Amino acid sequence: MWRFAFFVVALVTLPLQAATVNTLYQAEVLLPDTDNQTERAARATALQQVLIKVSGQSDIAGNDVIQKALDNNSAYVSQLGQSTVNGQPALAVSFDRGKIRDLLTQANATFWSEQRPTILVWLVEDQGRDRNIVWDQSGNQLQSNLNQFAAMRGLPVLLPIGDFEDVTAISVPDLWGGFAQPVAQASARYQPEAVLIARVSGSGAKSQVSWQLFPNTPAEMLEGNAAPIEGRSQGQDAIQGMMNTLADELAARYAVQLGGATEGGFAIEVANIRHVEDFFQLEKLLQAMSSVADVDATHLQGDRVRFAIKLLSNEQAFARELEMEPRLRTQSVSALVREMPQETSVAQPVTEGIITPTSREGSASQPLPQLDVSATRESAASGISQYVWHPNS
Repeated sequence: MWRFAFFVVALVTLPLQAATVNTLYQAEVLLPDTDNQTERAARATALQQVLIKVSGQSDIAGNDVIQKALDNNSAYVSQLGQSTVNGQPALAVSFDRGKIRDLLTQANATFWSEQRPTILVWLVEDQGRDRNIVWDQSGNQLQSNLNQFAAMRGLPVLLPIGDFEDVTAISVPDLWGGFAQPVAQASARYQPEAVLIARVSGSGAKSQVSWQLFPNTPAEMLEGNAAPIEGRSQGQDAIQGMMNTLADELAARYAVQLGGATEGGFAIEVANIRHVEDFFQLEKLLQAMSSVADVDATHLQGDRVRFAIKLLSNEQAFARELEMEPRLRTQSVSALVREMPQETSVAQPVTEGIITPTSREGSASQPLPQLDVSATRESAASGISQYVWHPNS
């Protein structure tokens, strides 16, 4: 029988623009010589770095399945090459995405897709007598370190550009004090999905970093709905320690658990599907989500299409992925319900309203057939999450 559910998805005032991280399956490791044993160890290190990025787990190497894979790392390599890191010879390794996903599934680990929240970083350096904001393209060593360690965890970060609008919107005391309202107002122009304030003092072994991560949009910060995650790190690797902690925190929110599908399924209904191309783009988008095992288009009425969703992870992970997709916007906030039977059974010869497109060919302007399936929808339509498709977002 047809199954239905609906999700709790927060309304947002601006479409979220998640960044696509294209380097998750690549790593560079220093290679001091060309000895076979050295190269084998470098490949294992590269595989571990990739698994940390893709899983979001800094301690992934402690998994028994992963330890065996590190010892037999050549099975996961798709390409090897030579490169340089800071002028030193290095081994550049690319890994097979499908095999990495299978490995994480076997290890019952988590998986964090390439779509990740963009983090706007307000970085303040305390130089004793002066405190200065580190702007983008400043050439500051702190910025270089930040970018390096963010890349190692697959975190898309950006610094404010420091133009007239920035310098008049924010001050060092605002940032050093961690005042959410002026920081949110200054951050809004960049439309990030998270805001980080990092305060750095000292250098070398005496470095200290205190930070606040607002894992929400500036609009949510202004509404007072964004309690920050706070932390502190120190020593030579203070910046790296901060980025590792932040990555673990964000992965706990966005990564999905692999190793088995959830029982049952859910359904969503999407409006503004006016053309065949809209339908296939939406279907492809849903199928590509990390939390989704299978997608089945079940009914069509007017410009609305209903999809039955089978999840690889849980409904919360699916809801978070939907939040990050600007082309899908929720119409209202609703409560999640488990599957409910519909009055019409699959076994009955009901063909009216079932989606039947069999080809992806055709013009994008070709309309979908308009079918009346209101009789099959009345009992459950109110129990399905309602979304609107915005193909040009």
